[in-house]
Amino acid sequence: MKYIVLTLFIAAAVISHTEAQTIAKTLPVSKDIKIGKLANGLTYYIRRNLEPRNRAELRLVVNAGSVLETDKQAGLAHFVEHMAFNGTAHFKKNELVNFLEKSGVHFGADLNAYTSFDETVYELQVPTDSPLVFKQGMQILEDWAQGVSFEHTEIDKERGVIVEEWRLGRGADARLRDRYFPILLKGSQYAKRIPIGTKQNIDTAHYQTLTSFYKDWYRPDLQAVVVVGDIDVAETEQLIMAHFGKIPKAIAPKKRTRFLIPSHTDTRTAILTDPEQPYSIIQVYYTRPELPVIKTETQYRQSLVRSLFNEMMSARLDEIAQKPEAPFLFGSSSYGKFIGNLDAFSLLSVAKSGREIQASLTALLTENERVKQYGFQQSELDRAVKNMLSRIENRYRERDKTKSAEHVQELVNNYLHGEAIPGIAYEYALYRQYLPGITLKEINGLIADWIRTTDRSVVITAPEKEKNNLPAQATVIALLNKPFGKLDRYIDKISSSPLLPVAPVAGKTLAEKKYEAINTTEWTLSNGARVILKPTDFKNDEIEFSAISWGGASLYDGDDFLNASNAAMIVSSGGMGDMDMQAMQKALSGKNCFVGPGINTYMQGLNGRSTQKDLATAFELLNGSFTAPRKDPQMFEVIRQQVQAQLQNKDKDPASVFGDSVNYIMSNYHPLRKPFTVNDIGRLNLDKAYGIYRQRFSNAGQFIFTFVGNFSLDSIRPLVEKYIASLPATATGDSWRDVGIRYPAGPISKLFYKGKENKASVRLFFTGTLSAYQEDQDRLLGQLCAAMTIRLRELMREDAGGVYGVSVNGGISREPVNSYSIGVSFGCAPANVDKLVAIVTEEIRRTRQEGVSQQNVDKVIAEQTRSLENSVKENSYWRYRLEQQFFRNNDPLSILTADKRIRAFSVEKSKETANSFLNENNLIKLVLLPEK
Repeated sequence: MKYIVLTLFIAAAVISHTEAQTIAKTLPVSKDIKIGKLANGLTYYIRRNLEPRNRAELRLVVNAGSVLETDKQAGLAHFVEHMAFNGTAHFKKNELVNFLEKSGVHFGADLNAYTSFDETVYELQVPTDSPLVFKQGMQILEDWAQGVSFEHTEIDKERGVIVEEWRLGRGADARLRDRYFPILLKGSQYAKRIPIGTKQNIDTAHYQTLTSFYKDWYRPDLQAVVVVGDIDVAETEQLIMAHFGKIPKAIAPKKRTRFLIPSHTDTRTAILTDPEQPYSIIQVYYTRPELPVIKTETQYRQSLVRSLFNEMMSARLDEIAQKPEAPFLFGSSSYGKFIGNLDAFSLLSVAKSGREIQASLTALLTENERVKQYGFQQSELDRAVKNMLSRIENRYRERDKTKSAEHVQELVNNYLHGEAIPGIAYEYALYRQYLPGITLKEINGLIADWIRTTDRSVVITAPEKEKNNLPAQATVIALLNKPFGKLDRYIDKISSSPLLPVAPVAGKTLAEKKYEAINTTEWTLSNGARVILKPTDFKNDEIEFSAISWGGASLYDGDDFLNASNAAMIVSSGGMGDMDMQAMQKALSGKNCFVGPGINTYMQGLNGRSTQKDLATAFELLNGSFTAPRKDPQMFEVIRQQVQAQLQNKDKDPASVFGDSVNYIMSNYHPLRKPFTVNDIGRLNLDKAYGIYRQRFSNAGQFIFTFVGNFSLDSIRPLVEKYIASLPATATGDSWRDVGIRYPAGPISKLFYKGKENKASVRLFFTGTLSAYQEDQDRLLGQLCAAMTIRLRELMREDAGGVYGVSVNGGISREPVNSYSIGVSFGCAPANVDKLVAIVTEEIRRTRQEGVSQQNVDKVIAEQTRSLENSVKENSYWRYRLEQQFFRNNDPLSILTADKRIRAFSVEKSKETANSFLNENNLIKLVLLPEK
């Protein structure tokens, strides 16, 4: 389960003063939504939605969170949430999770919950083609609402799990938050009620103290049931009435207090350091009473005005960040929801170093002042309107293909926050009606009202070594109060250049092959490129595509390997043709398409996506990625600075140090896998990276291009022939080169000491080589790992209470040799490492002797077949599967037998697989412990 602390980087909607221009018409509730209220006060929402088919999203929403706890109950709202999975009226102990996993529900992905300051939400996706499972899902929601058991033995076992969740969350962020929350939220209940609570209270809270929170706040007048999916609305309503109507109305209920954050006239500051903090971050908040809930078209229009401000301000700050002289890596300035009863105009920046904290804050304040003095320009507004209209249009076009999970969140927000739910068609009409009429005058007047001398707060967090570079409190306040002279106007530089400096000369399609069983066509083009095409109607306005070929960074040595590995990132940041990145971003305003090239060790290629109307632009970007990459020394310097900032404190972050060490060891200390350091930045070279990129994308004839989505062969053929068949090609193609990277031979055991928190991270690996790759063997290995994850969760979390989570992942790689790796990872208390590793190794021995249990075999098959039912209706699934089958010269029709192969998993096959792969003589054990 999870708890949520509201992030202090707020970016949401904004306000206008021109209400009189619009009609105060009340927003309707979408006709697709059924809302009702039972006599006991429980609210319910029902919506029929057919994506995905045979699935329903269920939510129990409780309008109560950690802010309602007493001092003795700190952390117990979250504890209650955990107990809902450890025994209820109809599901003893862990039977609830057990039943759902047998039904194909994946713990964590389909079954979860979260606790925040003000609410607790239980999440469940269930199949609806099984009436029994769907009805049991409703029973589970009822049990959560009123029937959690709270058996004392289960409470005591769960203490350890929650402590481990608390432990996992400890680090620089948590330590700094513990110090600045009481300053930022001074005088409010929120400052004292971080949802995870304290270790001491989790360990010692009395059973009655825990259950009293449940009795006080889990009651129908503070609860909502939300059901969205492939269901019958009338039948679902009857089920809700049957399950929840019998819950008695609360008698003399406690008042559900809405806690406030008091106003203040002073400027609150928290200027803090931590040895493990990786970046220098500046946050400034100008808080004010929250805006009324949007209920009318007038208020909706005002929200669009605020959104336009945020869009334009973000674009300006992004443009600054793309200049070498910028003091920050990232900057943000926006208006939106804060915490509790407050909104905030918030400024945030990540300084390039501690020495540039003051400059970063000054830069943010200067840009806000520039907008205050001159406002935005019409060209900026035009682009922002285009972008917002493009996004809403895409949502509108996909309105009948929208996932139930997206709809269900809207309904949860309506219950908790009063969010309007008029439906996408109504909202699309409002966008089209109001956006074109919003003026610069309305937007430009906003910022002056938001920036005030009262209700200001500043939080600066930095690495410990930057302590001497931090500005004093008086300096920060002086910067906020400093009057600005007349600033220069912002100059909106717009390029008139085309994306492609040279228009392509179309080639031809020379051959065509059909794969009728999977509705797929293969074209061979005049330049030798192969194009795989699968038209679908999974989405109304989505096309996914990719290109792939052999080669990659493996063809280069030393510094050239480093530059090859980073070439796609370096070159793509330079823009295209005659346009730099800033000009290109502006030129693509209103376009809903993307192309991103990449070079890994053994391959190069690109991935992209587009809507139908922007597909021609996407093809231009694809073509330009091959023919018109741009070398930009300024952006190269920006990248160097970004890498410098990422690396300069990386050695202080325990997770980063451990991750780098694990990767280096697992390559058998290969020099090409040595962790990248600040000293290596000088090895990056723009000319080398650019030259290598051009080489890797010089021969389109060796690439396979794959397109999946809502297009017809006739409509896409002219684009393919113009933009792909025209690409340069040579008769010979590259292959990859074996540079000698291998897994190490075990046994290996290493301890690492890093970090201040009392926590450990454990990684166990089993590795080896194979004589040949077999797809079925790869699948069985994945299924074995899935079954072992379930079993180890039962042993290590539910029984031992020693971990919050454990994962087992494994797979077979084919380059440079057929080899496999199985990894078991978990976090725990340092004192429990040996005990938990012993549980893992004992379970591995048992699995080799007996295989996994039939129950867990059934769970894996159920979850994977249920998952496949959804996957085969996703463009991304088919795009990847088709690409790989054709790229590796496998039979693409084998995709159709995936379900059959999943069902071939058995206890005996799990035993065979465990004995083939889980070789304890080749065990690699790596453990991160706190500093001695």
